[in-house]
Amino acid sequence: MFDIEQSVGFGLSKARQCISAVFKEEFKDYGITLRQFMLLAFLWETDGLSQIELARKTDIDRATMVGIIDRLEKAEILRRTSSAEDRRAHLVWLTEKGRRLEQDLCRTAHKAQDRIKERMTPGEYKQLKRLLHKLLLLR
Repeated sequence: MFDIEQSVGFGLSKARQCISAVFKEEFKDYGITLRQFMLLAFLWETDGLSQIELARKTDIDRATMVGIIDRLEKAEILRRTSSAEDRRAHLVWLTEKGRRLEQDLCRTAHKAQDRIKERMTPGEYKQLKRLLHKLLLLR
């Protein structure tokens, strides 16, 4: 028999749910989800990424990504344009409203991350990040 509750995959899945709940609680006043924040964070780094690039960077499937972008576009946080090189591709750009959200949302994300970090020692947190990086190399 396989003890699912003792498996790494189950533990990581449950941890993701807990982390998502912390971020959801912190972002509630902004009406932003963790996935929307992830997308925005990549755009604050490099504005004008394609939907495909954003899906790859966030590890969100393309269909879900379109829905996330639709909602942020409706909220006037970002806009889409057709790519000059490939008319089938759409580029995603921050609006002025989207750029103005960066400082507040990043401060809120740090607050959420601090809530997560306070459950472990600084050494444990560093070790967790190292181990997660190792797991991500399995791809």
